[in-house]
Amino acid sequence: MAKPEGENAKKDTAVLTEDLSLGDLFALARGGVAETDIKAGLGAEELTELRKKVPKMISWTSIQEGVTDSLEETMHVSVLSLLANGWKHYSKFMEDVKRSRGSPEMEIVSVLADHSIHSTLHPHVDVRLGGKTVHEIAFDVGLVTTIRGLVLGLKKGEIVSIELGECEWTGKIAVAEVDVLERKLKKLTLPGHLRLQHGIPIPFGREEALSGSGLGSES
Repeated sequence: MAKPEGENAKKDTAVLTEDLSLGDLFALARGGVAETDIKAGLGAEELTELRKKVPKMISWTSIQEGVTDSLEETMHVSVLSLLANGWKHYSKFMEDVKRSRGSPEMEIVSVLADHSIHSTLHPHVDVRLGGKTVHEIAFDVGLVTTIRGLVLGLKKGEIVSIELGECEWTGKIAVAEVDVLERKLKKLTLPGHLRLQHGIPIPFGREEALSGSGLGSES
C-alpha cells in the first residue's frame, strides 16, 4: 500500500535550525535506519582487508554495533557552520562581510545567487582494547547542498539571520572508498526567517575572498 504523498515528503525533509548537526542530518541515532544501513555497509566484502587489520580478539560484529554512536559524536559539527565555510569563498558575500565590519551599527543584507556547496569531513572511530587505541577506522563524509533564494543578515562580520527559498542535499559516508551509507536527494527547509541566537563569525583575509562569483568546495 503506497504511503500518502505528504508522509513521503515529510520523511525526505529536514528542518534547518541553529542546532542542526551533520549527524542529525544523516539521522544517525541508535535504533534508526541509518544504524542498520551502516552495520550492513561495514559488512561489505570490499572491506575484508580493513577487517584483517583489526586485532583478532576484537570481533568485527562488536565494531559494527558501536560504530554508529561513535560516528555520531564525531559528526556534531553544525550544518550552518559547514555552509558558512562554503559561503566564505563567495567574493560578493565577503564584500558584504567587510561592509558589515565597517558599519557595526548596521545590519547588512547579503543576497547570494543560486549555488552548490561541496563539503567533506574526515571523522574517525577509535577501536580500543584495554583502554588503549589499537586501530582507527577513518570515514569520509560527503555533503552536497544546493541552495536557491538565500538571504543572509550580517552584523559586525557575523551571520545573524538566514532566509532561504529552496535547499536540497545529498550525502554519503564511506570507509576505504566503500559507501556504507548514502542519502539521496532530500530537502532542507527553513520556514520563514531564522534569527540566530549566536552569530556565526566569518574570518576575513585576502586569502578568503576569491575572485569571481562562484562558490568553492570545502574539504
